[in-house]
Amino acid sequence: MGTACRVHAQDIHFSQFFNSPLASGPGAIGTFEGQYRFNGIFRQQWRSVTIPYRTFAFGADAADVGGIGGLGVGAWIYNDRAGDSQLDQFHFSMGASWTEHFGADRDHALTGGVQFGITNLSLDPSSLTFDSQYNGYYFDPNSATNERIIRDAKTHSDLHAGLVYRFNMDHRKGVQVGFNAFNLTTPNIDFLGGPYTALDVRTSSHLMLWFPIAKKLDLRPMLQYMAQGEFQEFDIGSNVRYILLDRFGLLRALSVGLHYRAADAGYVYAGLEYDDWTFGMSYDINTSSLVPASRNRGAIELTAIRILRKRPVVPVRFKACPTQL
Repeated sequence: MGTACRVHAQDIHFSQFFNSPLASGPGAIGTFEGQYRFNGIFRQQWRSVTIPYRTFAFGADAADVGGIGGLGVGAWIYNDRAGDSQLDQFHFSMGASWTEHFGADRDHALTGGVQFGITNLSLDPSSLTFDSQYNGYYFDPNSATNERIIRDAKTHSDLHAGLVYRFNMDHRKGVQVGFNAFNLTTPNIDFLGGPYTALDVRTSSHLMLWFPIAKKLDLRPMLQYMAQGEFQEFDIGSNVRYILLDRFGLLRALSVGLHYRAADAGYVYAGLEYDDWTFGMSYDINTSSLVPASRNRGAIELTAIRILRKRPVVPVRFKACPTQL
């Protein structure tokens, strides 16, 4: 006699969704001022509860590729390992986007993108224990598990699509709205050889604003809503940015922020912008029903972004020699 069960799976997510553009979806490809953008992310979660969940991610994209205004291309790769089973998820995708600028000053932009990806899922069944391995007196690792795991790895392809609208009034004032849909092909992720187990479509929407509230202070409120099958996630928060330097195309600033992920965690953020670089660090403070085990400890997340761009020529400043006057 055998039994089959349906497994619900979720995609990875990041607290710093504002610092992980390519994780937001293909609508974000090429949505930056510059020629090339590189993005690295590290996240570690639930260290106080179990074997830590770890995620490494890297993305790169380019704008106006080949001198074609509006064409963007990008690649996104991540590896996520979770829990006792060492459930490992490796993903690689490539995508392209097209951006149309409009408005009297061409300060409005609408970007549409598509992304094709390959994902490999694997686990280590030998790391798991089951009720049937307890013989009534002690745990016997040599006892049969009575589980029908016919494979320990599976690979599937997938398709994603998205749209992002931006209105840049100037480099310190603007708005961005995005909608992306993932897993459009609802691939099979079954490990047990049972009925077809589809990876649910995930939709992701976000809204980000930025505007000055003082000569050297900017406020950046934002929110994100995601839904996948029966699961939902809602993030809301704001960062405050203090401008250290803003001239001749150079921008240096410090940021701090408070955010909340509904029914899960609050998290604090600190960031540094230094010309072409942006660095971010956040820490999740768990507030869910897992608190007795987590003791409020959630996740640490580190991000880095590098944008390569052409800069305006810095004007030469000099003083006239008095003897030549």
